[in-house]
This record gives sequence, C-alpha cells and structure tokens, in this order.
Amino acid sequence: MKSKKRRFFDFLLLFALHSSLFVVRPALAQPLLCPPVASAAGKPCELFHFHVQLFRPEPRDFLELYGVNQFASVAACERARDAQFKRNMSIVEFMRAQRRDWWQADKFGPCHCDMTVEKASPNFLSEEARTQQLRDAEEVRQRVRERLIDAKALPDSEVMRNIAPPLSATPLIGGPKMVPMPAPVALAASNSPDDLQITKAVDATPSSATSLDLPLADIPLPGITPVAETAALSPQMSPAMLGGVPPPQVATVAPPESPQQTAPAPPPQPAVQVAAEPAPIIADDPDLPVPEDVADRFVSYESQQIQNVLQVSNKIGDEAIKAQVLEACTQRIQLLSNLRSIIVGSGAKSRLVAAANGAKKESDRLAVATKLFGSDIGPHWAPRNAADVIFDPGVTEPERVLRDASASDEQKRHALYALLATSSPTEQQQMWLSTVIEGLLK
Repeated sequence: MKSKKRRFFDFLLLFALHSSLFVVRPALAQPLLCPPVASAAGKPCELFHFHVQLFRPEPRDFLELYGVNQFASVAACERARDAQFKRNMSIVEFMRAQRRDWWQADKFGPCHCDMTVEKASPNFLSEEARTQQLRDAEEVRQRVRERLIDAKALPDSEVMRNIAPPLSATPLIGGPKMVPMPAPVALAASNSPDDLQITKAVDATPSSATSLDLPLADIPLPGITPVAETAALSPQMSPAMLGGVPPPQVATVAPPESPQQTAPAPPPQPAVQVAAEPAPIIADDPDLPVPEDVADRFVSYESQQIQNVLQVSNKIGDEAIKAQVLEACTQRIQLLSNLRSIIVGSGAKSRLVAAANGAKKESDRLAVATKLFGSDIGPHWAPRNAADVIFDPGVTEPERVLRDASASDEQKRHALYALLATSSPTEQQQMWLSTVIEGLLK
C-alpha cells in the first residue's frame, strides 16, 4: 500500500515539475498532462497514455487528443510514443524537403496515468467522446495523406507507410479486431486438361486472293525533268553497263526552228549565304556559390546532428528531461527549416550565404551559430550529451525585440532563435529577417 501511495506522490511531483518547466516557454504552455484527481489518490494506476497535439494542414493549427491510446505499462507507452514521434518526424522532413516549410511537427506529452477513465476527472471521456476523438485522429491522418500525395510521395514509400502504422491484434480501445487469414485450401480440378476443347470456331477454307497488273504512268510535276528527257540528255549506255539488256529506244522530236534566234539566258548566280552572328552567351559568375546548394549542405549536416540526439534521448531515464529534449529537437528542426528558406532567399552575394558556405569545420559552424543566435549558443548547438540541446532564449515576444532599435545585438540574436524555432515566417517576414541577419553578421 505504501509503495502505491509513493508512486502516486511521485506522479504528483513529476506533474509539478512539468508545470514549472512548461511555464517558461510559450510553446510548452500546455503540459499535455491529465490533472490529478483527489478521488484517485489511493488507487493504483492501471492504464497509461500520452497526449498528442496533431498538426492539421488545412487550418494549420493543432488538435489535442488524449483518448486515442491506452497502455498497460509505462514502458509500452514510452515505446509507442517514441515510435509515433519518429514516424511524424519523417513526414515533417519529407514535406520540408519539398519546400513546404510551413509544415509543423506534432507535439507529444510524457506518459502518465490515464485519467480519462475517472469520472471525477475533467478529462473523463465517455464512449461517444472517445469514439469522436478516434474519428478526429483518422480525419487528420487522411488530410495528411492527401498532402503527401500532392507532394508526389509514392504509395509504397516509407513516408506513406508512416501515416498508417500496423494495427495491433488486440487494441485496448477502438479499431477493428484483426484476425489471421485462413490457410489456403488446395482445390482439385474437376476436368482433366485432355478433355478441354477449343470453343472458338475455325474456318479451314483457304482465302481467295486476286491480283491486278496495271501499267505505270508518268505524272508530270513542276520543277522535275521527265524521264524521257533525262534519258535523251544522258549519254548512251552500252549493253554491258545494263547487264546485257539493250537500252530502250527513246524517240526524240526536234523542235521547229524559229525565225529569230533567241539570246541564251544568263546562268544563275550562286546564292551567297551570310552566316548569322551567334547570340552572345552571358555566363554566370563561377566564383559565386549557389544558395540552394549552400543551404542543403549546411542544414543537412545540422539536421543529422539532431537525429543523433534523438537516438540518444531514448536512454534518458528522467521523463521531464526527456520531454524537454524532444521539444528542443522539434524546435531545432523548425529553426533549421526556416534558416534554409532564408539562406535560399538571401542571394548569392549575401553575408549569410558566404558565412554558411565557408563553414567547413565544426569550429566554423559554431562561429556562424554564435553570430546568429548569441555567444552562449555554442554548448547547445553542438551538444556533448542529449540534455545539452535544451536552450531557453528567454524571449517571449521575439518579433518586437527584433524591431526594437534600442535592443542590443545579443538580445536580437536570442530573439532570432526564438522566432525561427517557434513560428513559420511568411515570405515578407523572411525578407525582413534577411536584412536583420545581414546586420548581425557584420
């Protein structure tokens, strides 16, 4: 009994820790946890679940669902949450690779005791309400599938399979019950192949063919010398040249003599062809880097570092730290996607493209990140362990700080990190941010 109470108090302590951490950042204002219920204080926790905020592509907002999953243990809940998080991140990376930078990742809460079965809880769900949440989740999944089809995703690709994970054979809530297919039964042929006959009628009567031999007739065409005149003008050919066949005799008729001799026509002058001057070819400056290539190279390397952090985060035992690491990785991916769009739109002669293109080593990349996001970003930009990726810029209104002329460069760098990590700037905002970044890189 004491162990059960201790588990419950540990849960309350974990909830309080989550509440204190999520108040710091606007993106984590909602802890995605069920509030504790006093009537369930002495009861052991039998079911566990996690909340999820699904990104809806049509209104481009989030829909929170907490009645779409239930698990018998915390370990099973964590495995399912991590698997769903990785599937969602593959979809986010595919959409942003297709230049859909406005696409955002789903948000997942930590695994905790399921209070949707407690009638005294504000999160209590009836069967009808739980079914409605399952229908809402399926509708969001179909919308995501439509957008993937628009983005030219193949039906048998990995990203298409990630939106429809394999169903459990014994789900706790909702969904059809999956049963194995029956074993195939061998069917014996009722007729022997020797008894089969051709049913198509075959006509054995030979078809009759008629041939007609018609003489060839000369058709005069303008500009073409007739065959008879060509034979008359050509030299006589010997029978040996014709293979022993004498040449045909062609009768020629001399034209009547005219009383006046006409002057011969002057020979035609050969046409002089004037070669057209080739169009001038203006070649691009080979010394200037291509912004798209620079953005792909810089962002791909940093994205791979975040993927490595996500793999290591599975070994974190503290759920509060693990949730913060997952949220920080999601923000970093959002920041890199926005940074890629700004690099592409800055132009080949901008300071941002030159700085990203010159970042060949790890020290160069840290120098670029320091100029962009502040002098204290180094340990968080290239973390030595998963928990170091957590970074709080301490800015609640980043756009106001960036537009404030009295703000220092360090404050603007922190505001730039907060803005790129928590929002999707429009094209006009990206142009304005390019100007701000050019000033920070001086």
